[in-house]
Amino acid sequence: MSIISNLTTGAGVVTSITLAYCPQFLTIDNSYTGTFDITNIDVSINGQSTITIGSADDIDAVCQIKSHPSTSDGKIMMALELANGEINAPTLIRLTNEGSNTNAVYGVSSGVGTAPYRVSQFSLNSLSNQIFQDFDYLLINSCPTNIDRVQIQWRNGYSDSYAPQELPVLFRGLYGAEGSSQFSATKDIGWVNNEDGLITSATVFTNSTGSSTITVGRI
Repeated sequence: MSIISNLTTGAGVVTSITLAYCPQFLTIDNSYTGTFDITNIDVSINGQSTITIGSADDIDAVCQIKSHPSTSDGKIMMALELANGEINAPTLIRLTNEGSNTNAVYGVSSGVGTAPYRVSQFSLNSLSNQIFQDFDYLLINSCPTNIDRVQIQWRNGYSDSYAPQELPVLFRGLYGAEGSSQFSATKDIGWVNNEDGLITSATVFTNSTGSSTITVGRI
């Protein structure tokens, strides 16, 4: 597909993109810049909200996972997955600019889709825990600083508790990562990958240092 829009210049300025379809992926500028330069993204399909992410670092992390570094500069290639293919339904995409850029926005698809990606966020206070089920991925910010451990229950019956520093080992055979094996420009967002469905639940425990925001993606 060609360019579907350009960001409107100005920090905090919202660009609204109305389409007759929902593309499979959304990219901004090019796929290896290291950041989308936006602070908020909202996507709705047929009037129903499917994706809401409210921070630049969390957006960048969502766009970096399930990818590999560019060999020329080492940055993770970036794309936001909106659906499992192009969906023929009215779609509204709202992007909040981080600064003065007017980067091009692209919609990319490789086939016909049947289901949108749903991405939401959950705030977890210090010294708290929350169980997550039926997810494709979790992105855990303030990691490892504010994270004590993540308890994972596997579908085969195995269960273990992981220090945040151990989480990259779980996806090392499939994908690259940003600096320190974490994601986003701040390199403090950990990833639990469950695209193969082998995890039945994951419980995130924060420590006394502070809170964390968990970004949850599911198809």
